Amino acid sequence: SVAQERKKRRIVIASILKPVDDTRMMEKMGMSLQQAGYDVTVIGYPAKSLKVWPGIRVISLPAFARLSTGRIKARWTVLIKAWQERPDFFIFTTHELMGTALLLKIFSNTTLVYDVRENYYRNIRYSEAFPRILRLPLAAMVRFKEKLLAPMIDHFLLAERAYEKEFRFHRGGWTVIENKAVGIEPLARKRGERRLLFSGTLAVSTGVFRAINLAILMHQQDPKVTLTIAGYAASRQVQEKLAGLAQVHSWITLVGITELVSHEVIVQRIHESDLALVAYPPAHHTEGSRPTKLYEYLSAGLPMIIEGHWPWATEFTYCQPFIITDYERPDIQNLMPQWDQGHFYPVPAKDVTWADEAAKLLKALAGSEAK
Repeated sequence: SVAQERKKRRIVIASILKPVDDTRMMEKMGMSLQQAGYDVTVIGYPAKSLKVWPGIRVISLPAFARLSTGRIKARWTVLIKAWQERPDFFIFTTHELMGTALLLKIFSNTTLVYDVRENYYRNIRYSEAFPRILRLPLAAMVRFKEKLLAPMIDHFLLAERAYEKEFRFHRGGWTVIENKAVGIEPLARKRGERRLLFSGTLAVSTGVFRAINLAILMHQQDPKVTLTIAGYAASRQVQEKLAGLAQVHSWITLVGITELVSHEVIVQRIHESDLALVAYPPAHHTEGSRPTKLYEYLSAGLPMIIEGHWPWATEFTYCQPFIITDYERPDIQNLMPQWDQGHFYPVPAKDVTWADEAAKLLKALAGSEAK
C-alpha cells in the first residue's frame, strides 16, 4: 500500500546550534512528517528538557562552546550519524552543514533539502554577533558557499517570504514554509491587567533594551505594569545588563537569559501576559522579516505594541492586534488609554498556524523527490 511505501521513507533533520527540541525542527517539521508516515530522526545540540517526542529518534550532539573546535567537529558527527541512518531526505538548517550535506549526497544519493531559517549573509554582516572587522569577509564567505553549492541542493525551504528575492540561486526550486504558530490557543484576557511580555532572542538587534525603556515609562504611568523577559541572550554583556536592570526594577522578571528557554515555557508566558512588545530597531537584516513571535502572539490573541514601519502591519488590521508607537519617542500619554480602550481581536487572526505550512512541506518533499 502507499502508506507502507511511505513508511519506509527516512528523513534526517539536522542542525548544529539549534537544540534537538527546537520548535521548527521538532514540533513543526518533525511531528508533521512523522504523522504523515515518514521515519524521522532529529540531530541537534543537546536540549535542556527531556521531553519525549513519540515516534521520532533524537540524536544529541556532544555539547560545545559557541566559538570552539567542538563546533567544527560537530559537522563530522552529524555526517557520521546521518550516514548511519541512511536517509532518503537530509533536511539541514544551517549553512554550516552544507559541506556535510554534499558529502552525504555524493556517497549515498540522499535528496538534500536546505531549510533556510535566516538570511545568514545579512545577519552576519549587519548584526552585532561578530567583531566589525570580520563581518563582511565572513558574510561574503557564507554567501559564496551558498551559491557554489546551491546546484547540489534539491529543494530550498525558505522561512521568510522576503528570502525569495534574496536567494536567487535556488535552482532546485523552493517553497516558503513560514514559522507559523503551533500549539497556542487564544485565551480571553481580563481587562485592566498590566503584564507586558518580551520573548525570543535577546539582543540589541531584537530590541530588548528599547522594550525595557518603553516598559519603564509605562510603569511610571501605572505602577501595576510588570514586564517578563523570556528568552536566551548569547552575549555575556547583554546577560549582565539585563540582570542589572532586573535588580534595579523589581517588577521585571527574567526567564532563561543565560540558557535556552523551551517553547512550552514561552507559550505559558504568552498565556500569562496581556500585551507583548515587538521592538526591533530598523535594521538591514530584519527589514521585511516576520518574526516567529508575531505568529505566536496573533495565534494567542495577544495584543502587541509595534512600530509602523513593518510592511506586514496592514495585513492584520482586520483583527486589530496592534498599538502603534515609536519606540524611540513613545507617546505614553496616549499609549495607556489605547491599551485600555482598544478593541483587540474582534475576529481571530487567520492563516497564522502551522497547519497550512505542514501541507506545503509534505508537497515540497514529494515534489523534490520526484526529480
